Amino acid sequence: MGETISQWPIVYIILLNWNGWQDTIECLESLEKATYPNFNVVIIDNASANDSVARIRAWIKERGIPLAEYKLESRKGQPVPVNTEEPKKTGLRRVELISSAENLGFCAGNNVGMEFAHRAGAEYFLILNNDTIVEPNFLEPLIEAAQSLPNVGLLGSAICFYNDREKVSWAGGKFNCFLEYKGCYDDDTLITDIANIGAYPTDCVLGCSTLISRRVFEAVGGYDEDFFLWSEDWDLSVRIRKNGYQMIIVPSSVIYHKISKSLGLMHALPYYYSTRNRLLLKKKHLPWHLRMLFYLWFASTRLIRYSQFLLQGRFDLIHAGLCAIKDYFLGKSGKWDKQVG
Repeated sequence: MGETISQWPIVYIILLNWNGWQDTIECLESLEKATYPNFNVVIIDNASANDSVARIRAWIKERGIPLAEYKLESRKGQPVPVNTEEPKKTGLRRVELISSAENLGFCAGNNVGMEFAHRAGAEYFLILNNDTIVEPNFLEPLIEAAQSLPNVGLLGSAICFYNDREKVSWAGGKFNCFLEYKGCYDDDTLITDIANIGAYPTDCVLGCSTLISRRVFEAVGGYDEDFFLWSEDWDLSVRIRKNGYQMIIVPSSVIYHKISKSLGLMHALPYYYSTRNRLLLKKKHLPWHLRMLFYLWFASTRLIRYSQFLLQGRFDLIHAGLCAIKDYFLGKSGKWDKQVG
C-alpha cells in the first residue's frame, strides 16, 4: 500500500454505545492514536438511559473533531442528519454520531452502522466493541491481510485482557460438529507468544473486533437480527463459511477488552440470550439428526446446571433460562419481552 491517504482503503470503525459513555470515550482516545491514515468512526447510541450522547458529543467538540449527528427513529428508517460541525483542530478524521430512539440490540445496532458505512462508500467495516482500547498500529495488519487474501470473509484481532494486557483473552477457535466452540489458546497464553506467527485460520471471528469488506457484506449481509445480541458472531461466521469464504486471525493486530463490561457476567439478561441463541444457532445450521442429539445433551446438562443455581439461590438465572428455552420452542426471537431498556 502507498503512503498517501488516497492509497489506503477507507475504513469505517463502528462503535455501539449503550449507557457506556466512559468506555466509548476511552476507546475513542485510543483510536486518536491510531496510525492508520484513512478511517472514520460511526457511533450508534442504542437509546441510552443516561447522558451518554451529551457526554460523547462534548468530548468530540473538546477535541475539535469533525462531527456529524443523526437521529434514527426506527429500524425501518434511515438516520436523518441533525447537524455537521467543522473541526477546530486536528484529531480523528471524522465521527458520525447516530442516536437511535430505541434499543436495537447488538445485531441491528451494528447493522445500522454497516449500512451507513456502505452508503458512505467505505471499503471496509470494522465492528469494534466500545469497551476496548486498541494498539496504535492495530488496523494496518488487518487491512494488509484483507487485501492480500481476497477469499477471506472475516478477519479478527488478537484480544487481550484489559486488566492483564500481556495475556490473550481470545485469538480464534474451532467449532465441533454441534457448533460448540473452543478457543485456540487458554488464558495463560501471552501475546508475545503469538504476535509474530502470522495470520492463521479460525472457525469464528468474535464481534469484539471484526473486519468485513464491502464486497463480502454485499454478498453475505450483516448480523441476523433475530439474535438481538449474543451468538450473532458465531452465526455470521457460519454463514461466511457456507458462502465459500475463509476467516483468519491476525495476531499482530492487538486490542484490549474489558470483557462483558456492559452486561456483566452471569446476570439474567445475558444468560437468557446466550441460552436462547445457542439453541437458535443449532436450529439454523445443524442437520436434524445432530440437532436432536444436541437437544438430548442440552436437556441433561440443564438439569445439572439449574440444580446448581437452585443451591446457590440464583432463581433469576433459572427463570431466565426457562424463559429462553420456552421462547425458543415458541419461535420467539429478537429482543426479550421482559428486558427493560
